Amino acid sequence: MAIPAAASADPVDKSQVRAMADLQRELSEIFADLADLLGNPSSLGSIYGLLFASPEPLSMEEIVEALGISTGTVSQGLRRLVELEAVTSQKNGGERFTRYSAKLELRPFVAMFLDQRLMPRLARSTERLEALERTLPGLPDSVRKTISSRIGRATKWHHRSKTFLPLIRKLISK
Repeated sequence: MAIPAAASADPVDKSQVRAMADLQRELSEIFADLADLLGNPSSLGSIYGLLFASPEPLSMEEIVEALGISTGTVSQGLRRLVELEAVTSQKNGGERFTRYSAKLELRPFVAMFLDQRLMPRLARSTERLEALERTLPGLPDSVRKTISSRIGRATKWHHRSKTFLPLIRKLISK
């Protein structure tokens, strides 16, 4: 990955170019791991990480070249990142292509994780906990009280999560 010419008026030597490419690669991998952890394609994190580490906006072709992933994957990833408001797109003057830059906030990713992953799972687990409570009468007397107590505790944790996560969502949206 070459350092964009506009990034510096000073001549750039090969060690600086290599250092910048290493930094961009490492940040791409860090964000790929985070995206995967949050249940998203790692390519989404790689693209964001590269843009996060880039001092200048990059074109789709530059992203494809830097990450070594397909144009289709980059195109889909950029579209999704723009939808999430994690990336901005811009066309400069007479350029025929769009350039992308990262917004430097984690808020869109956390909001997406809460809305698309965590909240739906909490909704499904409500039904599952209720179903477990209905199985209690069929358990042997020797374990029913213990299991009932544990289901009650899990239900309490679940209720607290359902109460506080929307508040967290509102806080990060501001």
